[in-house]
Amino acid sequence: MMTWRGIFLSAAILLMLAGCAAPGAPAPATEGDDGAPASAPAERAPDAPAVAALQDQAEAASAEGDHDRAAALLERALRIEPRHSGLWHNLAVVQYRKGDYAQAENMAQRSLQHVRGDRQLERRNWELIAVSRELAGDAAGAREARDRLATMKAGSDS
Repeated sequence: MMTWRGIFLSAAILLMLAGCAAPGAPAPATEGDDGAPASAPAERAPDAPAVAALQDQAEAASAEGDHDRAAALLERALRIEPRHSGLWHNLAVVQYRKGDYAQAENMAQRSLQHVRGDRQLERRNWELIAVSRELAGDAAGAREARDRLATMKAGSDS
């Protein structure tokens, strides 16, 4: 059973993620008062024009609420550029929007495997992991992810 806090958190996250799953100009990551993720587009432009087109189509599909189509388009893009951390992150956001928190976490973890020096994208992945774990009922895992975020933020402040 979802608590009021969980319902509020879910609604706040969905609002923050509303325009975030695909391409466009990179936006700075922001965090809500509750530490919810504010995901953003890929950390770098795709190398292949076909991938950029697929990302655009995925963004449009997700904005229309067709998250299954958006996921399929991003998966096609990943077959072309399998090490593109931003594509993995965008797929994680789409999975989150679908309510598949386990898959959202898995895709965010895959994104983390390919992040190379983009601390902002790394933080967005950990934010998404924390919220996905919390909504999946894994309070300890969510705490662990938030601790990881706090460590990252403390390291970037010094």
